[in-house]
Amino acid sequence: MTTQSVEKAVAILRQFSATEPQLGVSELARRLGMTKSNVHRLLSTLVKERLMAQDPETRQYRLGHPLVRLGHTVVYSDPLMTTVQPYLHYVAHQMGEASYLAERCGDKVATLLQVIAPNLREPIGWYPTLRLHSTSTGKVLLAHAEQDDVDRFLAGGLPRSTEHTITDPAEVRKELQLVREQGFATCLEEENSGLNAVAVPIMKHDDGVLAAMAVVGPAYSLTREKLMASVEILKGVSAEITRKLG
Repeated sequence: MTTQSVEKAVAILRQFSATEPQLGVSELARRLGMTKSNVHRLLSTLVKERLMAQDPETRQYRLGHPLVRLGHTVVYSDPLMTTVQPYLHYVAHQMGEASYLAERCGDKVATLLQVIAPNLREPIGWYPTLRLHSTSTGKVLLAHAEQDDVDRFLAGGLPRSTEHTITDPAEVRKELQLVREQGFATCLEEENSGLNAVAVPIMKHDDGVLAAMAVVGPAYSLTREKLMASVEILKGVSAEITRKLG
């Protein structure tokens, strides 16, 4: 494959998600601005390498199982994720909710790991990327960004996800200042209706932020009172993770 072909193949892989696990040639071509023949050629190569699989009934494509093995290789070889993983289980079981680890990826929040408590009354979806301004992890990461970066991000517009989303840049600035002062961020149905979350930073020893760790759950279960109880657990865990990472 040429460099351009590799870039296009990666772009194809990135179109698939938990909410869209299967896609066809026409849809991929439309999204990526490519010809159907070019998409089909790249898909054929990915299928040959088992990075993609084709459903014999729908003729649509989905991600292949070898990607799971590659993902596990990352999880069990990356110092951050190997250190955080057992703590995610601890937090999820302590709070009876879901916990997750996230990092910044451009102007989005990328979910790295997620653990769901077995007694959680309703499922929590897997969101590979989320918005910065309307999530607890996003606010934590944005609050510790350089001021020029924050200014640029806020100038780009703040889309509304729910009726609770803060879309006024001035209000977001106030929220980020509060996050820096109190050491945690909350999200009260701002990204998804019916879901609340609270997050804390995982700090570097040079005082920068490495990632964010959060508890998320249904609003009727993860109430404001429970959010505050989660903060103390998350802060203690975050401090220990930072110490272990050295």
